[in-house]
Amino acid sequence: MLQKLTQPKVLVPILLSLALLAVVFGLSDLPSVIDRIWHIPIWVMATSLGLAVVYLVLKGIQFHFLLGSLGIEVTWRQVVVAFAVGEMVLPIPAGVYAQNYILRRIKGADFSTSAAATTAMLAIEATISLMTLAALGIPGWDWLGPVIFAFFVIAAVIVLPISMIGWLRRRVAQLVQLGPLKRVGPEFIELAEGMRSFFTPPVLVRVVPLAVVYLAPLLTAFLLVAHAVGVTKLTFEQAVTIYLFSLALVLVSPFSTHLGVVEAGGTTAAQAWGYTWSQGLAMLLGFRLVWTGAVWIVCGLVLLVLRNELSRSPNQRQESSH
Repeated sequence: MLQKLTQPKVLVPILLSLALLAVVFGLSDLPSVIDRIWHIPIWVMATSLGLAVVYLVLKGIQFHFLLGSLGIEVTWRQVVVAFAVGEMVLPIPAGVYAQNYILRRIKGADFSTSAAATTAMLAIEATISLMTLAALGIPGWDWLGPVIFAFFVIAAVIVLPISMIGWLRRRVAQLVQLGPLKRVGPEFIELAEGMRSFFTPPVLVRVVPLAVVYLAPLLTAFLLVAHAVGVTKLTFEQAVTIYLFSLALVLVSPFSTHLGVVEAGGTTAAQAWGYTWSQGLAMLLGFRLVWTGAVWIVCGLVLLVLRNELSRSPNQRQESSH
């Protein structure tokens, strides 16, 4: 475990998170922030718990549908267990992919194939976040719209030719199997093929609206917590842009770590709306504590009820069915 934690791909994002948190804490009035969070009322926590249930159910439905689109046949119990683990470890670097490891353990599903469903969910959330930010904007950030437009253009130039042109896709597949990418090449190709199957109207027309719907409870909970920590003038539009900006930073970041990035990005966006650094940190940090607690309560209870699903391998399931 110690060797895995000290690997650069894990250690660097963790150190980055700690450094960002140190900067954010250093720029704020930390005692005031803690006092604001301490006085969050119970009813806000209870409401956030209910909103977390709605969020998790809708997001879990999307994950199950995407797995089915890949031809991965899993029961609802298996999906729920894997999804619950992924949501509980979401703040750590690439933690959301834990659900794919769990599916491999309890179902025998290929990691690269199921990871395509997880990656598609992240891509959809990133697209929704960036498009919403481009539409609503943030005061004084005239650069935001052009940067988002450039991001989509670059992504289209890179992704569309590879996914649409057969010979180019085969050439990329050959290249990733050479040199240092030889070990991960086959997995990368399999993940890319799985992602390609999602870019069809029948799939997109179902998963994109569902993502918009399940993000609504999360953003509502953020607004409630923001008001609870004393930022009562925050509007829903402001809450949406503040949190989606922080979420977009995480989703497009190569480090894929929530902790630190969300707080730094969201607090910066809050300042653009005229709020102080301490107010922004109180909103973001208070929401992290309340929302993470709600998710852990819901997912922890689910894992407690379905704990037997984690103790059986695919071979044991097959013998049991016989």
